[in-house]
Amino acid sequence: MTCPDDELTPNQAADFLNVSRSYLDRLLEQGDIPARNRGAQCRLCLRDVLEHKERSQRLRTRCLDELAAQAQDLDMGY
Repeated sequence: MTCPDDELTPNQAADFLNVSRSYLDRLLEQGDIPARNRGAQCRLCLRDVLEHKERSQRLRTRCLDELAAQAQDLDMGY
């Protein structure tokens, strides 16, 4: 992971993703977003954060499309 010019702190990444810092920490622990430690400081590549955001948006859209299709199949009036 090389991106010294485009690094974010965990707080910056959480703000960018509009999530809590504790949720971001869980994403980091699960390996959903790679990070590296520079001494005692954790850093994330902006590219990796953007990729995670895009993946999350695609998943959300796919789930909403499936729910809408199910509502139509059940004739729920949506």
